[in-house]
Amino acid sequence: GQRSANRGECAQACRLPYELVADGKRVELGDRKYLLSPQDLAGIEEVPELIRLGVASFKIEGRLKSPEYVAAVTQVYRGAIDRAYEALANGQPVPRVSRNDRYALEMTFSRGLFSGWLHGVNHQRLVDGTFGKKRGPFLGTVARVGLDHVELAAPADVKPGDGVVFGGAEDTEHEEGGRVFEVVRGRRLYFGNGKIDFRRLKPGNRVWKTDDPVLNRRLRQTFGSDRNLKPVTEPAVDMLVAGEAGKPLTLTVRVATAEADQPSVTVSSAGILVTARSSPLTAERLRDQLGRLGGTGFRLGDLRCELQGNLFAPSLWLNELRREAMTQLAQALRSQGAAQPSPPPRDSAPIRSVADLLRPRQPAAGPDELSVLCRTREQVEAACDEGATTVYVDFEDVRRYREAVRDFGTRCNLFLATPRIQKPGEAGFFRLIENAGPYGVLVRNLGAITFFRPKGFKLHGDFSLNVANPLTAEFLLAQGLDRLTISYDLNLVQVLTLLSYQPAERFELTLHQHMPMFHMEHCVFAAFLSRGRDYTDCGRPCDRHRLKVRDRVGAEHPVLADAGCRNTVFNAQAQSGAAFFSSLHAAGLRLFRIECLEENRDQTRDLIHEYRRLLAGEITEDALWRNLRVQSRLGVTHGTLK
Repeated sequence: GQRSANRGECAQACRLPYELVADGKRVELGDRKYLLSPQDLAGIEEVPELIRLGVASFKIEGRLKSPEYVAAVTQVYRGAIDRAYEALANGQPVPRVSRNDRYALEMTFSRGLFSGWLHGVNHQRLVDGTFGKKRGPFLGTVARVGLDHVELAAPADVKPGDGVVFGGAEDTEHEEGGRVFEVVRGRRLYFGNGKIDFRRLKPGNRVWKTDDPVLNRRLRQTFGSDRNLKPVTEPAVDMLVAGEAGKPLTLTVRVATAEADQPSVTVSSAGILVTARSSPLTAERLRDQLGRLGGTGFRLGDLRCELQGNLFAPSLWLNELRREAMTQLAQALRSQGAAQPSPPPRDSAPIRSVADLLRPRQPAAGPDELSVLCRTREQVEAACDEGATTVYVDFEDVRRYREAVRDFGTRCNLFLATPRIQKPGEAGFFRLIENAGPYGVLVRNLGAITFFRPKGFKLHGDFSLNVANPLTAEFLLAQGLDRLTISYDLNLVQVLTLLSYQPAERFELTLHQHMPMFHMEHCVFAAFLSRGRDYTDCGRPCDRHRLKVRDRVGAEHPVLADAGCRNTVFNAQAQSGAAFFSSLHAAGLRLFRIECLEENRDQTRDLIHEYRRLLAGEITEDALWRNLRVQSRLGVTHGTLK
């Protein structure tokens, strides 16, 4: 959905229901439909041992959670950390987490609490599979369903006013649940008239508590209201933004005061403005970008815009202008001897030096190249037959890399892909790649740079290094990478902005692929096709079966396991940047990649041939787009580039 989890915009596709398809046939899993939805991480019991191991800082995460959740989780973990430090300092046993603390964690928000991988991988426990949204504390199971009540199998901690939900419904988006009206002997629950359709309930249904008004009231008393917030005290600065097509963008800043002798500064962009095809500069966007004055001691006051027509400027320009203007204003105020706020201490030199580095560059001309990433032997053979110069090999079994180099290494520049994640003790994967003797290595994690840099291989950085801005690109190129793959988070405008600030000839863009939607330690093969905890006892069903997960609209998304047993779920529909080729080419980009997933030999050849025609100017963008839609059963999409 063009929403990046790296930017806090996760659409939470992992919380949706899926069916499991193995070798083309649906696998019956009963009421387990949420195959990718993990329980929530709760390392509360592990805090003392983590402190003993030397962990000095703990982080709590919770996107878009309620104030009650923040209060409860902070209180519980703060208390656990303090008790652990005190007990360890005095040589005393660490107290166990209390029932009330665990209840607060489960009640404020929980999709089940689990220690994750802190005790090692356990594919049978991470994902429950029967739900994908908030549950809360488990109350028990239904023993009997009456005309106007349900009776639990055992007494539970539930009271009038609490909210509950019943599991086991075929339609998990419309489960039965509501507030309890009356409780008899701790197990018979009555609800308001018409609130529950008892016909949809049956003995054996599981029951969870989803809301506790008493707990929420207690938590709200621990934090203040908006009336307690301090007013803004930072002085304001007024800004004037001016510009027209063919000229630089200018920003003028002065302290917002009636005094006439206050200094003002004006800075200009390094590049010139152009007429916007889309996303023109607006007052709203300028206020958002230029108003980010945190750490300067100022806040934005009035903003005036004197822009002639619809103009385009990259966000990076606005950020540079803001930083440069505020730096110059601070210097002017110091020179004048004016009283000014003291920003938090920090070294501004790195920012200025980086700003000097990031000047727009002219596109460099060069020959076009189409590289191909292959995941099967027949795809590699097809790529070599089509004359591909650079071929990336990404086999599930890295032990087959040596064979690929032996058979195809003389026909192309063969690069072997590393795993995306490399844990301590897994350097053997790197050594297998080294011993295979490839032309180069497709680097997918930072550890691979350290390992392979002194070995003499050509090193290309893959998308997982997340090169989304010029600073990251500058850093990675300085580490010895010869080529960088542009991050999949970027849309077309952002890609073009990146190319304007770094040498375009060092970048490769994936022009055709099935987007990797998830990359996870959770192994769908082991979890649902075996009873094994991990690779030592799962029987390796990944060697014998091809898996897909079928979503609610019937699309089947392939699941592949890598050498470390980590799974990647790929989008069923291919993404193509063919429609944007001319814009990318005009920006100086010459290195393009297509990635094969399940294509056979002939399909791989056809795909390479079509994109080769595009690069050679033998076919238009629109014609290729139409051809791709005809060739693919599911069609293609512009995906994240649009």
